[in-house]
Amino acid sequence: MNARRLLLALHWSLLAVLVAGVVVAGAWRLGGGRWERVETASMGTVAPVNTLLWVEPVDAASLRVGDFVTFHPPGHDEVSYSHRIAAVHPDGTFETQGEITAPDPWRLSADDLVGRVVMRWYGVGWLVVAAPVLLAGGLLVWLVVASLRDRSWRLPVAIVGTALVLSVAIVVHRPLVRAQQLGFGEVPGGARATYVSTGLAPVRLQAHRGPHVDLRDGEVGSVLITHRDHEGRYGISMSPRIPPWWWVVLVAACFLPSLASLARPGPRIGAHALDRSLRAAR
Repeated sequence: MNARRLLLALHWSLLAVLVAGVVVAGAWRLGGGRWERVETASMGTVAPVNTLLWVEPVDAASLRVGDFVTFHPPGHDEVSYSHRIAAVHPDGTFETQGEITAPDPWRLSADDLVGRVVMRWYGVGWLVVAAPVLLAGGLLVWLVVASLRDRSWRLPVAIVGTALVLSVAIVVHRPLVRAQQLGFGEVPGGARATYVSTGLAPVRLQAHRGPHVDLRDGEVGSVLITHRDHEGRYGISMSPRIPPWWWVVLVAACFLPSLASLARPGPRIGAHALDRSLRAAR
């Protein structure tokens, strides 16, 4: 199979995956299912921020303690929460609680229930948030590439344009390195700060001239700060803690365009043209 056929097979495979995804999503929606994007860190590592939840309708009588459900708080149908069931009462009402938060201050009924979470897509919510930037940027890159008459420029321009679009989306929405403070208080010998990681990349929280803690998406950790900074404040710095296999993947991805160019067949030279070239060289 030459490179042209391989590229054509790849295009058709991607199209088939796209069509299958649209069919599955449509069937899910027609069957009463819905999607919820996690916007807070209350579920910790169970459903970190910007996890996409697949929620299906369910009979409230079938709920059990520990079920992961989506619901509307009483009197607020425009708001949705996704927590675990903490208690089920004989009258059919139930209570909920997040993984890293206190029990919710309400008792819910079947009318407040949206459904049970049956699937979690970690990080996909970031694509939903960044969709306007990615779609607009992708369309602009496609128009620029299509307008180029010299085909040899199309691949380099597409690569650079795609990298720029991704960079803009990352700068605007900051999906990689994020953390939310859950608590802060003075303790003997300093102060203790508690954070939850809300970004895709692992982070390191470093106390000023003190210890540190490494957190993955949704993890909670505390840092004891024993020294104040030059302004007399207890400070914490945050930095990405990228594992080695991330770097391997990133470096490999950088070489993909080069590998693709090597797979493309070069221009064919006919026998007469080759003979003329040899004579000219003499």
